[in-house]
Order: sequence, then C-alpha cells, then structure tokens
Amino acid sequence: METAICRHIKTNGRRCKSPSLRLSAFCYFHSRLLRRHRHLVETAPVLSANRANPPASAAETTQYLPEALSLELDLPPLEDVESIQVSISLLVAALARNRIDSKRAAVLLYGLQLASTNARSVTIEPAAASIVRTLARTKSGRDLAVDGTSSQPRT
Repeated sequence: METAICRHIKTNGRRCKSPSLRLSAFCYFHSRLLRRHRHLVETAPVLSANRANPPASAAETTQYLPEALSLELDLPPLEDVESIQVSISLLVAALARNRIDSKRAAVLLYGLQLASTNARSVTIEPAAASIVRTLARTKSGRDLAVDGTSSQPRT
C-alpha cells in the first residue's frame, strides 16, 4: 500500500517527505502551519500608528494597540525544532503585517531563541508507524490522534 506524501514545498525547493493526513494534501505539521497563517492574516487587527490623543513626546510615537484589540498568537508548545520554527514563522509574519507590537515580538523572539538553544540537545526521530495520519477533534477543539480501539477521541 502506497502512502500519500505531503505536497508542501519547502523554502529550499525540496518537498516535505512526511505522510499526508488522509483527507489532506498536507502532513499534520504543514496543515496546522497553513491554517495558523491563514487565521493570522484573516482575523488579526492591524496596529494603529496613531492614538486618539497625540503622543506627548517623540519617545511615545511607537505603534499602539488597544488592549481590546491585542493579538493572541496561537503558538504551539515549544517541544521540538519544528514547533519552534512554526512559532518564529508566525511571529515574524505577525510583525511583518503590523499585527504585533515590536517590543512584545522582541520578548517572544528571545524566548524562542532560548527554546532553540535547548532543542539542539534533544533529538527524537519518530518511527514511520508512529506518525499521525488521521485526526479526531475534542470538544475544546484540540487535535488528537485517533485511538486505535475507538474512532472517538478521549477528552
């Protein structure tokens, strides 16, 4: 039986070699990455460069985002180099699209730098049989691997 391979083409021109999800052209990693980027572009507010009241000094001319509009980035748990890369990609995309304050981005990038340094010492290569190809969703919206004994996820 031939396994479908993810159709994502990486920046370096190489194709992702992970098995694709059963109902998708992409693997779990790239499916989630594309969904997060699409969500960021479609729903995030744009930072306003101007306040209702003009700044009192030149030091206050930084961009302003009211608390009610602040962007909540849906970053994955920082458990491997791929998740760190996804986080960096989402953060840079938000920054480039003027959806996040540069000071907040700098703090988050520092945390990602620490995670990246720590991840260098952890190398885990999954066995082909352990790669998830079918998903189940919990009531709270979390993706889970389908349990081998049941088609329903445990929540």
